[in-house]
Amino acid sequence: MLKFSIVILGNLERSYPIDKPYYNCLAIRCMPKRRKVLVGLGSIGASALAGCSSDSPEDSSPNGGGNSEPTTEETTTAERTTTEETTTSEPAEFEIVGYEVPETAEIGENVTLSITVRNTGGQEGSLSVPIYARTPDSSWQEGAEWTFANVGPGETATRETDSIVFEYITRYEFRLGQSSSTAVVQSVSAKLSWGEEYTTPAGYRIRIDEPTLQDTYEYEDYMGNIEDSEPENGGQWAFVNVWVKNETGQTNFSPLGSDFGMLYGNSQSDGETILIDDPINKGEPFDGGELQPGVERNGWIAYQIPGDVDISNLTVAWSQETFDGQIGVNWTTTN
Repeated sequence: MLKFSIVILGNLERSYPIDKPYYNCLAIRCMPKRRKVLVGLGSIGASALAGCSSDSPEDSSPNGGGNSEPTTEETTTAERTTTEETTTSEPAEFEIVGYEVPETAEIGENVTLSITVRNTGGQEGSLSVPIYARTPDSSWQEGAEWTFANVGPGETATRETDSIVFEYITRYEFRLGQSSSTAVVQSVSAKLSWGEEYTTPAGYRIRIDEPTLQDTYEYEDYMGNIEDSEPENGGQWAFVNVWVKNETGQTNFSPLGSDFGMLYGNSQSDGETILIDDPINKGEPFDGGELQPGVERNGWIAYQIPGDVDISNLTVAWSQETFDGQIGVNWTTTN
């Protein structure tokens, strides 16, 4: 697992140019009250660098130079500092324990992404890195900064996103910082109940009502007589009502009747809006095409299906390839 490095620098009561060599550092008191945190995305780690510097060796002696022997106080301080350096705990180090995301998610569905990290170091520390996402058609895009604050040694911390909504059918990949481990979510067509509306990313609203199954439908012949029409190959008729409304804010094309397929088992029936015999008491057939902003349209689509299929086995599917990606919806009987 890839690690991230955090370096904590302490402020000094005295400051000296860093290009001069360290000398007699132990006699200078460090004040670590204000700290600056630098995050390197290559590793999640924390190293406390309490740097002390002094003037050059020529100026370090109280007498202005020479090789004086260390005083008792200096010797004691050196021994104490050496002991402290020996017993200092390792800085905070973080590793990714895992991601928690669904393998698949319907477009329009609210999902969450959670990530758990563990502090494998010996000191308490915090991690702050961005989350990245990409699809097969895009490069990594930087998202919000994620912060795991004040995580003790050996402890884990988990962060969770607000709801994520996928608009298009594709493969989404996530990673924390520059980690090599990623999480993948495959978005799929939305699954709705009969009568539920779907709104496209552009703002088109679409609804499919529950089908009506019947062995025949009535029509009026050229003599004015009421007759029954049966499917050409036997079976039964399935009539569905389709409603659309253009709320994209501009003139736009609605789906056509032929864009809605009826699925049952491993088979599909294509919809018809022009029948040899016009049904009576069914209203107007669905007429897709160009719609002005705010205009809605409503009508039936007829399907010929086997006689042993019932409504619980039916699905009406619609999909569209847009400039930004593919969208799709399945209307069916849901529990």
